[in-house]
Amino acid sequence: MKNVLIVGANLKNKGAQSMLFTTVDAIRKYKPDCAVYYASDETCDMSEYTFGHVFYSNHARQIALQNQKLLHTIKAALSDTAKYLKGKKENLWCSNDLSKLIKETECIVDLSGFALGDKWPVKRIERYLDGIRLAQKYQIPIILMPQSFGPFCFKPEQSYLLDEMKELLPYADIIFAREKEGYAYLKEQFGLSNVRLSSDLVLQSEGVDPANIWKHPQSIAAPEIRTDAVGIVPNKKCFTFGSKNDILNLYRGIMDELRDAGKKLYILRHSKEDREVCRWIYECYADDPDVYLLENDFSCLEYDEIVKHFQFIICSRFHGAVHAYRNAVPCVLLGWAVKYQELAELLQQGNYVFNIVENASETTRIRKCVQGMLQNYENESEIIKNRVAEIQRESCLDCLKKYIK
Repeated sequence: MKNVLIVGANLKNKGAQSMLFTTVDAIRKYKPDCAVYYASDETCDMSEYTFGHVFYSNHARQIALQNQKLLHTIKAALSDTAKYLKGKKENLWCSNDLSKLIKETECIVDLSGFALGDKWPVKRIERYLDGIRLAQKYQIPIILMPQSFGPFCFKPEQSYLLDEMKELLPYADIIFAREKEGYAYLKEQFGLSNVRLSSDLVLQSEGVDPANIWKHPQSIAAPEIRTDAVGIVPNKKCFTFGSKNDILNLYRGIMDELRDAGKKLYILRHSKEDREVCRWIYECYADDPDVYLLENDFSCLEYDEIVKHFQFIICSRFHGAVHAYRNAVPCVLLGWAVKYQELAELLQQGNYVFNIVENASETTRIRKCVQGMLQNYENESEIIKNRVAEIQRESCLDCLKKYIK
């Protein structure tokens, strides 16, 4: 039996984890005994999962692509030896595993949320393109699942990336663009005929069967949420791209508004990297008994269970909002990219989204938006519920049936 290889995913970020679990679940429903592997260079214990893991470092990719294979084999061996001498035992001597697996792979699925555009480092873009290079070299179909693309306004010294994209992107069987803006970038910049517009794949899913993800039953460690509760889900990227002080002041203004309305507030993270910013926000209210900091590293399925208990959430994580919307929980979206605007508009929630990197100082306007949500969250929930039902009539994941034999 040949394998399905998933690239662009990871288990640390809950959005990426959610896309991974949703895709594995869909594959298992189409073909229960299908061998699925996800490629990453992270350290993880896969013993409880129904799918496998293949080491996906730069050396591993270049060896599989046979680009200076001997050189990368030597470098990988030296790197592993150094790690071993330092006492590290994870991902040692694995750099040839991808070369073996790729020869027995019948389909590659890319789940990158946002990796192809001028906002990202060259290494991240090249890593993305390597997935297509592998598919092309071994003549394997590759599907780029719904994700953000562009813009492509690279510096002159990086313009060669456009040539690489123009050469590689037409090879993909289907490219699902998650936003209209990304769809337009791909069509106009590269003249592609293999691009389709599709909403987020997690939003299109009605849920994941845990038995398709874990070998043994897993308990959902969701804490008890009090009534009249609102969730606060921040994003470190907003603090990185914008002013820390302005954004902290914005959160204080929003949370003051919510506390004045008698709401209990729960601050939680949707990615490991958000731990620090959650603490920054919580420290402003550490003495308030109705403000809680949930420090657990919840899985995406646990987050999905928790979010159901909020009246609405203040959210800066894309898939944090997707899980909320899928459960008909409204959001005040405090984003940093066009994907947040288009997601909100798709759910007829365009009045509740703000780019806080550019507009963090507009506290009065944003607080009025929060006041509107306090009054209308039940009506907004019904609107979202109806829109999600329409969206879930079709799924981009259905295309996998063609490739999983």
